[in-house]
Amino acid sequence: MTLNEWIVNGRVGISSKAIWGVLMGIKTKDNDKPYDPDDFSRCWKLVTRCNVSISDLQKVIEVYPYWKPYIENWQKLTEMYERNRAEKWVNSKEVGMYEFMQELKTESDLIGRK
Repeated sequence: MTLNEWIVNGRVGISSKAIWGVLMGIKTKDNDKPYDPDDFSRCWKLVTRCNVSISDLQKVIEVYPYWKPYIENWQKLTEMYERNRAEKWVNSKEVGMYEFMQELKTESDLIGRK
């Protein structure tokens, strides 16, 4: 799937739209970070379905520095999300994904929006 196909046909949220905008060279009006596993799921789908690399994700930090904790922990978030998804979020071994994301949010808030 291409980035343009994804923006039209994908499950889009504000945080995934922010990633899309950076990759397309467009600064979006709505560009917030993912706050919970559901938000992250839309970002994960964009990244996996459009074959976005970790180096592509580094560009997000350049445009939105407050994304740094999320991008630096992308692999861990992905692992947590994929385990939860495989277990259909029932009796998940990674029940702490929401809590971990709140820690990242706190770290992100310290960086602030520019």
